[in-house]
Amino acid sequence: MKLPDDFQWVEAAPDDDWSGARLDLDGHPVLEVSACRGGWLVVVLMDDPRQPQANVAVRSVPAGMRWSARWALARTDRLRVLAARRNAPRHLGEARPSPALSLVSRPRPYAREEEPLDA
Repeated sequence: MKLPDDFQWVEAAPDDDWSGARLDLDGHPVLEVSACRGGWLVVVLMDDPRQPQANVAVRSVPAGMRWSARWALARTDRLRVLAARRNAPRHLGEARPSPALSLVSRPRPYAREEEPLDA
């Protein structure tokens, strides 16, 4: 299944310390097909807080890549938004409203990322 050009597969080489494959979107990891207890598991790394996705067991790396491609194609626009937010510069010292004064509920942080990502 053909993915848009901004998606790239990175497959582990035989001398790597990991096995499987990872799907990146403009350099941001989206998901990974990795070994798990004698099988393979697709772990979504750029999960949408609006529609969380559980890990999916697959029978092989190619099967995981096929499932992942279908999953990513169905969410291409949303994944691009999430990746763009990661690229947005964060300004130190940027004035933010006081949480006590905010009438809007604060977004939950992005759970599977190294840095918080607003929903």
